Amino acid sequence: MKVLIPAMEKRSALAAARSLGRKGIEVIGCSEDKRNPGFFSKYCAKKYLYRSPCLDIAGYIDDIFEIIKKEKPDLFMPVNEETLLPLLEKRAELEGLVNLPLPQNDILDKAFNKKKATEIAGNVGVPCPKTVNDYSKVNFPLIARPKLSRQIEDNKVVSEKLFYINSLKETESIDPNRYFLQEYFPGSGYGFYALFDNGKPLAYFMMKRLHEVPFTGGPSSLRESVYDEELKEYGLNILKELKWHGLAMVEFRRDEKDGSFKFIEINGRLWGSLALSICSGADFPYLLCQMVNGDEVAEVFDYKKGVKGRWLAGEASYLLSVIFGKKVDGRPSRLKAIAEFFNFFRKNTCYDYFVKDDLKPAFVNLWLLFLKPFKKIF
Repeated sequence: MKVLIPAMEKRSALAAARSLGRKGIEVIGCSEDKRNPGFFSKYCAKKYLYRSPCLDIAGYIDDIFEIIKKEKPDLFMPVNEETLLPLLEKRAELEGLVNLPLPQNDILDKAFNKKKATEIAGNVGVPCPKTVNDYSKVNFPLIARPKLSRQIEDNKVVSEKLFYINSLKETESIDPNRYFLQEYFPGSGYGFYALFDNGKPLAYFMMKRLHEVPFTGGPSSLRESVYDEELKEYGLNILKELKWHGLAMVEFRRDEKDGSFKFIEINGRLWGSLALSICSGADFPYLLCQMVNGDEVAEVFDYKKGVKGRWLAGEASYLLSVIFGKKVDGRPSRLKAIAEFFNFFRKNTCYDYFVKDDLKPAFVNLWLLFLKPFKKIF
């Protein structure tokens, strides 16, 4: 079996390549950047470059189709929205060449639109952050959340990020066609991850974010495998309602005031903490290959709990945000954050880059991080 994995610069793509390569599946890695850690993995059998979809969608599509026609892979692995969205417009043509394990486009449209997804979650009884329409009777800060975190404009994939609104005056700059406002509440991030076969769950996994970048909320740099019955039911209910197919991550946040889980968003792709899922016994990339290949899939509804996954560069960013970030309620102890950062040998911990049998990507990643400040100078 041959699998095409785009965006090899992403941690999730590297984790997928390692998972599949260890099982004898040929990995064809692709990226817009020839200097990325994933290309240095011994499990990345072949390497191709494509034009960036964030600069030239038409060129990106041409490059991907050329790679697929040359290599004839069995599966295109969804990694991120930048490399996926342009291909959805050519889906019929693409699926004539390779398996694309995703729900139909109308379902993806609902999932990728965060406001629509919030409404769907609410309709199946999943608590959601309060959407704010009357700004005169709210407590600031509020969260300005983009309806679409990625969208196509002028032959490019453009990104929108959430940000905080701290005053009534700042609400005047919000474009209601692109953003909607939600209440802010302190709490911990949780993820529900699953593989579905046309509405039927084949595997699931849950994790808690212990550190986020920055500490006020964002990608996780330290996370732990957990199990929570309520979290499971919420995640399953949303994905069953959508009749999901393929991989999905459903993000939640647990309100520290009342302990309730609140829905944040859905993503139909691999996730940044994939290495933790695999290390805990939920090998989603391989399970996806089994499903696509028509093999019997060994369902995974049990996995190791208490395993921690660490993204070292993210941990450094987390530490800096704690030390130098703005003082807000709930900021972690600086001394504790420093001590945690230098605890490199904690038990039951796996690393996103540092893996004994495939160390090159880790050292390349460190080298690129070292060079990053100098690129700005020169």
